[in-house]
Amino acid sequence: MRGELPRWRALANAFFALGVLGLAALGVTKIADRQWRGRATFQARVEFARIGGLDPGAPVRVQGIDAGRVEVIVPPGRPGEPVTLVLKIDARMRDLVRSDATAQVMTQGVVGARVVEITPGGPDAPPLPEGGKLLTEAPVELNDVLKGATESLAKIDAVAVAAREGLGEINAIAATIRAGRGTLGHLVQDDEAYERLMSLSNRGERTIDDLDENLAALKGTWPLSRYFDRRGFTDKDRVLFHPEALCDRRVLKESDLFEPGRAILTGLGKQRLDALGLWMKPLLRAKTEVVIAAFHDDPRGEELAELLSQQQAEAVRSHLVARQGINAQGWFSSRKVAAVGFGKQVPRTDFEGPGPQFPRRVELLLFTPPN
Repeated sequence: MRGELPRWRALANAFFALGVLGLAALGVTKIADRQWRGRATFQARVEFARIGGLDPGAPVRVQGIDAGRVEVIVPPGRPGEPVTLVLKIDARMRDLVRSDATAQVMTQGVVGARVVEITPGGPDAPPLPEGGKLLTEAPVELNDVLKGATESLAKIDAVAVAAREGLGEINAIAATIRAGRGTLGHLVQDDEAYERLMSLSNRGERTIDDLDENLAALKGTWPLSRYFDRRGFTDKDRVLFHPEALCDRRVLKESDLFEPGRAILTGLGKQRLDALGLWMKPLLRAKTEVVIAAFHDDPRGEELAELLSQQQAEAVRSHLVARQGINAQGWFSSRKVAAVGFGKQVPRTDFEGPGPQFPRRVELLLFTPPN
């Protein structure tokens, strides 16, 4: 049939095309080799577990500069052994390729040709000897990068799905409340229920206020008053607030009275208190109130500081009452002597005088109303 080539001519054309391609490849190789012909070069070896499609004649770069070619690729002799590359490198780069230099198979661009990139070693390391072995870094494979990106995108997608589900639940709850369904929905939509709730809240606040007043009154009744009398005060917030009275005051450091960090009086502390008792007695009048206030900055916390200061104040009160009788007032009555531990608290006062000098101290105060 006209137009068909004989078989022998088709085979000849095919062989001719293959020959042209072979000559072209050989020409490219010769051109690449000619580039380094006549130049001084040196050889280096490097071993990789895999080379990711690297071919002989592939470029070798030093710090991004075209510096040589892959001369030979030696396949592994046994399974598990590395692939060895023999590199031909421009001698002018020899001072950069030190014994601690590293080599890595990389891709030019995203999907470009594979190259061997050499990172120069440290300036203090000796130059790599002829045929020396370079250190290696694992090649960066595009598949690994894409796999990591895919896993990250999957995690982001899972977070987005969870966020959409959570938002849907919130919208459903809001719609239920707006429709007046459920306990909260009835409360929001029903004005009468809201008014009842507010009325109950107000009544609760009034009940608590009445209870506080009743408890305050009970403090002055027998036998509950006996408990508060032993402590010497009923209202800690007001014990130092006497705007109508004259105040006589003495301050002692904790170390002058107690063993460190304890509520046990020392022998010297008892002597100091006896001297204070002698100072107090001439100042005591019929309506004089005595307050023993202790302060402490225990580093273990405010609660322990207040507890220790309360015990110290009560120890001082017990000694002055037992040894000096500062509570004595008449045959059938006794003077109020309050013992109060404030811990780290700064109480409200109305008397004039120098401020606290020591964070750990005991103050003795006499409040006498004017005649």
